[in-house]
Amino acid sequence: MKTIVLSAVLMGLALQSNAQDMLFRAKLEIEDVPELVVTALEEDFPDYTIVEYSAIPVEYVEGDVYINPNIDTNADYDTFEIDMHTASKEVTATYDREGELIKITEHFKNVALPYSVSKSLAKEYPNWKLVKDSYEMVQVGNDKAKKRFRVVLENHGKKIHVHTNEKGKILNHHKRV
Repeated sequence: MKTIVLSAVLMGLALQSNAQDMLFRAKLEIEDVPELVVTALEEDFPDYTIVEYSAIPVEYVEGDVYINPNIDTNADYDTFEIDMHTASKEVTATYDREGELIKITEHFKNVALPYSVSKSLAKEYPNWKLVKDSYEMVQVGNDKAKKRFRVVLENHGKKIHVHTNEKGKILNHHKRV
């Protein structure tokens, strides 16, 4: 009985998250993306393979975000999100209609950790072995980029997920058995 209830709850959560994605992202073809955005994208990321173009019903006004759920056509979108990748990283770039880069998110897997992160992990989790790691950088406009590392450590069959910033400060951790 517990399995059935748990399965139903997980299925409900999965459907809800998919519905939210559909409300706030509209997949586009390249011909539906403004020419200024396509040109800026080609200049900013010439060696990347485009995975998907999306429009999102938000507007950025002086640093504040406003959601506009009443958009009827592709011509009404002001914000465009492009997912792309190279062999070693995934990038999501958000542009406004004029081709200005609003936000960039980079994601790398299995990178060489900075010394400060390695030192902090070794001090806080002695005798734990690094199993895998990932790096994510988010930059909005001209603000300073936020860099985060997520590592999985293992010790005697137990695993722990640890999140740090680029200076090695441990932000949080989650244990898994």
